[in-house]
Amino acid sequence: MDSVLTGSEAVYGFCAWLTTRDEVTKMGANNDCAPIADLAARFCDENGLPDPRSNYTDYLTHPRDNNAK
Repeated sequence: MDSVLTGSEAVYGFCAWLTTRDEVTKMGANNDCAPIADLAARFCDENGLPDPRSNYTDYLTHPRDNNAK
């Protein structure tokens, strides 16, 4: 069995971890994103995930509707 999380498992796992922390993590267009990046790096390191490729944004897409709930 592969010991590295899939991309979707990592996303769900990261979100789950954030909800278990006592500290509230604020995210949004009006918030500093550096703390989120630091937490993501910590999660990736803990789970043995590789660093992002330097050109990962070439492959990244975001949902079109930013207001979906």
